[in-house]
Amino acid sequence: MSTSCPLSVGVGCVPGRAFVLRPDQLEKKLQRLARDGHRKLQIVADFDCTLTRQRPNPGCKLLSSFGMFCECPSVPDHYKNEDRRLCEIYKPIEVNPFLSVKDKTAHMEEWYRAANNLLQGFKYPQEEMKVVSENVAQNLRDGVIDMFTVSNQNDIPILVFSAGMGNAVVSVLECAKIMTPNVNVISNFLNFNDEGFIDGMKGTIIHVFNKNETVIKGTEYYDLIKDRTNVIVLGDSLGDAGMADGMDHSEAVIKIGFLYHNVEGNLPFFMKSFDIVLVDDQTMEIANNIINLVKS
Repeated sequence: MSTSCPLSVGVGCVPGRAFVLRPDQLEKKLQRLARDGHRKLQIVADFDCTLTRQRPNPGCKLLSSFGMFCECPSVPDHYKNEDRRLCEIYKPIEVNPFLSVKDKTAHMEEWYRAANNLLQGFKYPQEEMKVVSENVAQNLRDGVIDMFTVSNQNDIPILVFSAGMGNAVVSVLECAKIMTPNVNVISNFLNFNDEGFIDGMKGTIIHVFNKNETVIKGTEYYDLIKDRTNVIVLGDSLGDAGMADGMDHSEAVIKIGFLYHNVEGNLPFFMKSFDIVLVDDQTMEIANNIINLVKS
């Protein structure tokens, strides 16, 4: 087990908090990204606890995208109570490193079907999300706004790939003024009927273990990034490591995992799945250092 990042291309790391299992392999990927430049690069990022912090800033409440929805005044108590009950059942299954992805997937599909059934039959003024977003926008990781700004300036596409609630994700990005033309969000968006009542989620439900680029094949966005053969993947769960799977054209994929909970139990599994594992690092410093290598 290595606890240091390759330094020859200037990425750097925080000793004792950045873990790399295969440093030689990572070094080759970094050199490729630096050589190919920004025209070959794309970024794929999870939202909850990836773009947002895993440990909140002082005075800020730590909310997931679905948690943001529950903070809205029009969301009824029966939804909040049942959502909490489902989370207590299924979240431990999602984060259990000893269960297979196949077993977890069956449970995630069950969870999201139940969650989708809950989202039926009540009115929800979407402007309520904007108020909640102001708090969460203050809880983005340090350096996230810089990452989005530099990527926009250099025409680097960012795909925010979230198993959460897309309405909340977009609202936070808009509040932070980083929902720029280079940003695309794939997530679970609320569906409304003609009378303004929620009618579940739109399209195929996305959970943490079916997030991969097969979802976007055949879309305009896929046509945009099909020649972007180098990818930076950012996530906080083992399922996030597969977000670039299904990309037939990828050449160098650097996966950065943010680990905070149950570090001792999860670290070996994260190191097998991610090129770089950052433990209790509430910043985008490493990702930004890599982007700075390739932006020109």
